[in-house]
Amino acid sequence: MSDIYKVNSDKIVGGPGRLVVKEYDGTFPDSISDVMNLSAPHDLVNGWRDLGSTNDGITTSRSFEEEEFEVDQQIGAVDSDITSWEHTLSTNLAENTIENRQLSMIGGTIIETAPVLGTTTILTGAVVSGATIINVTSATGISKGQFIEISEGSFIENHKVAKIQGNTIYLESPLQAPYSTTAVVAPVTQLGTKRIGFGTPGVVPYKTYALISKKKDGSLYMCAIRRAKVSGDAKEQVYGKEKRLIPLNLTAYPVDGEVAEENVYYEIEQVLAP
Repeated sequence: MSDIYKVNSDKIVGGPGRLVVKEYDGTFPDSISDVMNLSAPHDLVNGWRDLGSTNDGITTSRSFEEEEFEVDQQIGAVDSDITSWEHTLSTNLAENTIENRQLSMIGGTIIETAPVLGTTTILTGAVVSGATIINVTSATGISKGQFIEISEGSFIENHKVAKIQGNTIYLESPLQAPYSTTAVVAPVTQLGTKRIGFGTPGVVPYKTYALISKKKDGSLYMCAIRRAKVSGDAKEQVYGKEKRLIPLNLTAYPVDGEVAEENVYYEIEQVLAP
């Protein structure tokens, strides 16, 4: 006897999402590729940035309130009208960066101070991304436990020195980019800083968000939130034994000029041929 229950497990979805943000400018993505490169390593399109890893999931909510209508001839309401809609997104940002704190807690402008560098040297051989060993012309002034800066063109990164043997430097973390023999290496005598203030601004800025996830069949789904801002609930930072998370709670609002059916957010889902 055949089963009376019709189940398609391929349509049961789950898994994490990738939450990204850009400045609100009234333009919105028409496709997933307008936000993220669909080929590895899946870099974001210019203007978007990752909010990074999250804790305890990313929750979206859509609800509305109604006002009931009654007539004298019947007991109870005979109809109702929608009076308001509410759209929210909430999560806990696990990557406690100054940029994420600026977003969630409505921080001021981030002011950066460059590091103070010692005498520079150069690489004696090219290195690939992921390398942890570099050779320099002279390692004088560089010591174990100190940070060094490696730069070439637009690439700049800092790494802690694990060990030095002659003019060979062993790094505690791998390089994020490849470098040629024109790359400059310098000891960091004083690390750079980032400063941000938190006060009483009168306006909370709008931003555009996208939530991207992968379905069971490998295709992609994206929810694009046109215009949202951080809600005013308390944002607690707990300094204790547990990992410190950044609560992020957003409220989304409709955009003028868009059709009512999708003026708050819309979904784009890749579809495989049957």
